[in-house]
Amino acid sequence: MKKMILLCFTLAMLAVDVNNLAVAGGGPWVNKPGQFSFTFGFSRKTAGKLWRNGKLEEPADSTLVDGLFHDFQYAYFQPEIGLMENLSLSGNFLYLWGYERVQSDPKTGKPVKPHWELNHGFTDMWLNLKYQFLQGDFPMAVQVSSRFPDLYDEEGPYSRYIMRVTTRDEAVKVDDTTFKRVTYRDTTVAASSEWRGLLKRDLGIHLLAGHSFDGNGYAQAELAYNFRQDAYADQVIFRADGGYNVWQGDGFTLMPKLSFDYTAGVGNGTVPDSTDRFYFKTMQTVPGTPVQANLPTANYYFNDGNYGRLYGSLSLMYDKYAIELGGGRWLFGDGAPVYTELYAQVGVTF
Repeated sequence: MKKMILLCFTLAMLAVDVNNLAVAGGGPWVNKPGQFSFTFGFSRKTAGKLWRNGKLEEPADSTLVDGLFHDFQYAYFQPEIGLMENLSLSGNFLYLWGYERVQSDPKTGKPVKPHWELNHGFTDMWLNLKYQFLQGDFPMAVQVSSRFPDLYDEEGPYSRYIMRVTTRDEAVKVDDTTFKRVTYRDTTVAASSEWRGLLKRDLGIHLLAGHSFDGNGYAQAELAYNFRQDAYADQVIFRADGGYNVWQGDGFTLMPKLSFDYTAGVGNGTVPDSTDRFYFKTMQTVPGTPVQANLPTANYYFNDGNYGRLYGSLSLMYDKYAIELGGGRWLFGDGAPVYTELYAQVGVTF
């Protein structure tokens, strides 16, 4: 039973969100030295509304596709290994099929009928080092997390699209005896891989605490501060979740779980450079002058947003295996889409 509960803690991660640091679960517990566990999963996250400037915006149906503007589908792999007593290393690797509604031609910029544009490939990844410094009935741990954009980042300024221009020369017949050389120019547009993530790096410091209810359930909480590299705003993150066994038989354990988390942008970001994913300009007064100009702005609403989310799931465990089905909803916020998410995952501990 202890192994089952430990596996439950390992698989307690409920949300796969590339805009949120809280992607690696496990609470204050860590794997034993040499113990290895991993989770494979699939998640689908959709949105047709968003919060902006304290108001809920509902785009007109004519500007959406199937009532949505985002349809993000992720495959994820989350390994964890015990390095030594009370110390573990974990990671989170994601592959994204990102469908976003577009309303203009990327070549010409002219309006077109809204349709899905697909951008797929690897997105952000996380590595986490966790140390459990307190044992007993109320264990506690500290975790250092880092987000990396290396699997999709490219050199140079950020661009939604990559323009490729090719030229070819052809001999064109003018008359029976005369030819002239004509140069043709072709422009192709490819979606940039940089659209799939936030680009800059994060460093998060987490404090985790938990409690086990006589091997029949658990509760845990987390408080974190996330330093964002040149990406508008640091973040404060709070999370609490728990689960309790409702049925046991023939070696199986059935456990429902409930999770809530809240992410708040601190608003301390600096003005970005052109390599930033959210490099936006607004009309501002040039410092030291009365002149108005279109200048890059810090704390763009999306990257400095805040939101609260509620998730529920059901986990079926047997020996070292677990299957989990769950879903969640963004309940409130500002500068964030109103996402609904469903996911399924399987896990194994060795």
